[in-house]
Amino acid sequence: MADNPFERWDLDPMQGPQAITERLRELAEDAPDEETRATIRAAWEALTMHPRDRLRAALEAHPDSHGAAGAPPPPPPAPRRADRALELSDLVLRPSLVRALGLEREARAPFPDVAPADDPWLR
Repeated sequence: MADNPFERWDLDPMQGPQAITERLRELAEDAPDEETRATIRAAWEALTMHPRDRLRAALEAHPDSHGAAGAPPPPPPAPRRADRALELSDLVLRPSLVRALGLEREARAPFPDVAPADDPWLR
């Protein structure tokens, strides 16, 4: 979209008014004619003086999701492997989690005497 000032002037939508002002000042100094300077000034005014316009333009700007032109795509993430094989005890809900979820009664109902209170594994 050529109407979007972030795309037209190659501005980062995540930057604030100060960074926008610096970049547009550089562009205005290098502008070939007065008409281009006036266009840059209008873009600067819309992006720095009117927060709603800046937000709207930032939301409508297309994110740079492709990286540099000609750069290869990033490699896929390496699969994560566990240091050890999973055991049955790794799948059991710990008492702290059961308490946090408020499931004490449901967890104890089928096996009321399985976990004594002094068991160090269940602390």
